[in-house]
Amino acid sequence: MKKILVFSVITFSLFYILSEFVGDKIIKGALETNLSNVLDRETNIESLKINYRNGDAEIYGLQIKNKNFGGNLLNLEKAYLKLNTSSIFSNNVEIESVILDGINLNYYFNIEYTMVNDNVRSLEETLKTGSGKSTSTKYFNINKLEAKNIVLSAKSNELKINKNISLQDLEFENIGNTPDSKNYKTVLRDFAKQTIKTVKKKILSGNLQNKLKNIDEDQIKEKLKKKLDKNKNKLKNKLKKLLN
Repeated sequence: MKKILVFSVITFSLFYILSEFVGDKIIKGALETNLSNVLDRETNIESLKINYRNGDAEIYGLQIKNKNFGGNLLNLEKAYLKLNTSSIFSNNVEIESVILDGINLNYYFNIEYTMVNDNVRSLEETLKTGSGKSTSTKYFNINKLEAKNIVLSAKSNELKINKNISLQDLEFENIGNTPDSKNYKTVLRDFAKQTIKTVKKKILSGNLQNKLKNIDEDQIKEKLKKKLDKNKNKLKNKLKKLLN
C-alpha cells in the first residue's frame, strides 16, 4: 500500500512539474506563433506562467514589432488571466477574465509627397483584409477583458512630434473566435481606428497647421519634379505595353 501511495505521489509530482515547465513553454510558443501570424507582425513574450491548479496565469513583457517601421508597435508590461483549467488543452479554451496592465502603443507616422503612412493604419489594414492568418484550430472566449494604464506615444520626425497621451481604460465582454463571441479581430480593428482618430484630433491637427504655415512652395515643387522625372520612364514602358 505504501509503495502504491509513494508511486502515486511521485507520478503526480512529475506530471505537475511537466505541466508547469513544459506546458508553459509549449503554450508560450504557440501563443507567440499564433499572434505573429494573426497580426502579421513578430510577437514575443518574455515570460508566461500558468498555475494549472487554480487557472491563474501571468504574462510579462509582451512585444509586437512594427512592420515596415522600426521599433515596436506595442509593449505590454503584464497581463493577468483566469482560465478554466479543464479547458486549457481542449479545443475550446474558456477564459474567465483578462487584465492587461501597462500598455504602451507606439504610433509612428511620416509624410511623403502628401501621403501619410503610419504603423497603426497598417495594422488596421492587415486586420481588415485578413492578410494575417491564424494557424490555431482552437476556439476561445474571454468573458471579460480589461485594459488599463494605456499610453499612446506619437512620433514623427517630419513634424517633429514626440508626445505621450494617456488613454481611457477599456473594458470588453465576450471576445473571442466562437460563433457567440465578438470577433477579436473586429475589436482590435475598432481600437486601431479610434487610436487614429485620437491622434488626428489631439496631435496632428495643430502640428499640421503649423507645418503648413512654414511650407516652402519652391521646395515642394522641386521634390514633385524629381518624383515625376524618376517615374517618367516607368510610365512610358507601361504605356508601350498597353499599346502593344
